[in-house]
Amino acid sequence: MEEPRTLRPQEIPRAAHVLSRAFYHDPFWRWLAPPGARYRQRLENAFAAQLRLLALPRGLVLSAPQLAGLALWSPPGTWDAGVVMQLRSLPTLLSVCGPARFPSRMRGLRQIQAMHPRAPHWYLQVLGVDPEERGRGWARRLLQPVLERCDREAMPCWLETAAEENLSLYRRFGFEVTDAIQLPAQGPSLWGMWRPAGGKNNL
Repeated sequence: MEEPRTLRPQEIPRAAHVLSRAFYHDPFWRWLAPPGARYRQRLENAFAAQLRLLALPRGLVLSAPQLAGLALWSPPGTWDAGVVMQLRSLPTLLSVCGPARFPSRMRGLRQIQAMHPRAPHWYLQVLGVDPEERGRGWARRLLQPVLERCDREAMPCWLETAAEENLSLYRRFGFEVTDAIQLPAQGPSLWGMWRPAGGKNNL
């Protein structure tokens, strides 16, 4: 089986489509974007912007062969996009959530940002596998390169998830829940998970 590789910029549209399929039922995205005929297109637009503005320029994007799945990582010191990047992202965010939802969704995103640890760490922004490719071990293969690097460099990792069924998956890789919040406007619970430096895992 081929190893994961770095995503190429010209693959952003396809990658965004795969992620929109992977997160179609995710509680966080269901809260962020209004349901309806354009729901999947809103997700694609959001992931395309994340890849184009943040993940590729400032991070590491690993792709499974044939774009079966992707892992978007931020190296230490790069997870906070800063004011300029946030301003560049606002039009996309507004189009994704819609004007009526925008104020409450901004409050929720600020809650998530405030929960984020300040100590240096690798940040798993997104891990998504195409629904048709699940059960083939892609999550492990997408996580493994960075987790092994973290073990070598004694560096911790952080992630958030709103899907409770993901907690057991990430625990297998050494992550543990260290924080949880309730997103506003009847939003879902969201868990923060921390993998300490040298954390044990079952890769």
